[in-house]
Amino acid sequence: MSLILYYSPGACSLAPHILLEETGAAYSLVEVNVEQGKTQEAKFLKVNPKGRVPALAIEGQILTEVPAICWYIGATGDGLIPDEALLRARVLEWFNWLSGTLHAVAFGGKWRPQRFVADQTLFPAVQSRADENLREGFSYIEQRMKGKQWAVGDHYSIVDPYLFVFYNWARSIGVNVRESYPGWHAHASRVAMRDAVRRALAQEGL
Repeated sequence: MSLILYYSPGACSLAPHILLEETGAAYSLVEVNVEQGKTQEAKFLKVNPKGRVPALAIEGQILTEVPAICWYIGATGDGLIPDEALLRARVLEWFNWLSGTLHAVAFGGKWRPQRFVADQTLFPAVQSRADENLREGFSYIEQRMKGKQWAVGDHYSIVDPYLFVFYNWARSIGVNVRESYPGWHAHASRVAMRDAVRRALAQEGL
């Protein structure tokens, strides 16, 4: 079975891209560049009417949302989703918070304040509050990752590439993660050393 991942370089779609490399799945890539507005073009909206990446084509069916796509890919790979019920719940706990709070609310407010208010004069206030939310979020990650090798249990899982995405985003807005969040930085360094991660980054030109 061959899969098609619709992605944008450096976007949250990097997480499932890494996991496809981790599992050795047969897949192809279709770039839909967010910065160039490609996700809002009619061609892609036929694939995903939400106008967001990632989207994963599976034998004619389209799966959307990072948590769902990562779970699907992880379910086809060995050891990427824990067997223990509590640890599996921890995976969902991480994904719900990362996608629903850190991504949608904090980074969303920072980069796309128009999703929260129509009045452009209020954009600076939304972005200022987003900066506070981001700092709180980064501190939470540091608290969770301090002294730990991986996000869930003792093994690399589908959560770790997703955390790596946010690490890169934090750096992109000028955060010195190495100094401010050393536990998170150490985790990202371990993720970056994996061959699958290096291949995905190279394929996206990152």
